[in-house]
Amino acid sequence: MASPTASQILYVNRTGDDGWLEVKPAKLGPLASICKYTQLKVLGSAAGRTSLLIMDGPLKGQTVSLSDSNVRMYLGKTAPIQSLAHIEVTYGKYVPGWYSVAREQHLDQQMATLKIGGLTVETTMNSVWKKYTPIPAGSYTVLVPDAPHDKSMTRFYRAVEPTLRSDQVWFPIRYGDNSRYVHVGNLSEGCTTVLDLARWADVCEAILSHRGPDGMSVAHLVVKGTPEKS
Repeated sequence: MASPTASQILYVNRTGDDGWLEVKPAKLGPLASICKYTQLKVLGSAAGRTSLLIMDGPLKGQTVSLSDSNVRMYLGKTAPIQSLAHIEVTYGKYVPGWYSVAREQHLDQQMATLKIGGLTVETTMNSVWKKYTPIPAGSYTVLVPDAPHDKSMTRFYRAVEPTLRSDQVWFPIRYGDNSRYVHVGNLSEGCTTVLDLARWADVCEAILSHRGPDGMSVAHLVVKGTPEKS
């Protein structure tokens, strides 16, 4: 990509294998992380760094910078689709004692099937009972990922699925205190947790590649049926 010009709009088109791009805030502080397809406005370039204004997502309005070389490597002109992705989840069987190879643990899973685009993957909607319950049937908004989630919660899954990427990208569901997520893994605390580790990158891309008009939403989630255990 040619050197960007002031006021040019660019997007995060590439990330690290965790699914995030680290940027340096204008104010003193730790590095910040933005997800794929975040919209950025070029403010200018000096001393080998490009200043950028974040135009959407949870860090909207913040000024950050990247080295000029990283601008060329990670940013581009490919924008997200300007509509919400459609996710459909249908409740299935309750499976007690489901064995997770990665966790070396038996889990009592409320299974479901998730569909997005041409993808169909198995999910669990809850594994930790008494403390959590499966999300009720209904319609929900899925939000732009808020921040990289602790890699200790998911990185170990790569031992059984080396192709796993973007495991630290979790999508908040607008429900209650927004602590339910669409994410990858084998254990669900009332979240929509994709069990198919090898297909998570495709599911993640199918969701991330969309944006709602508010710049904060990515998908419309419809949950159907009734959990066998609630």
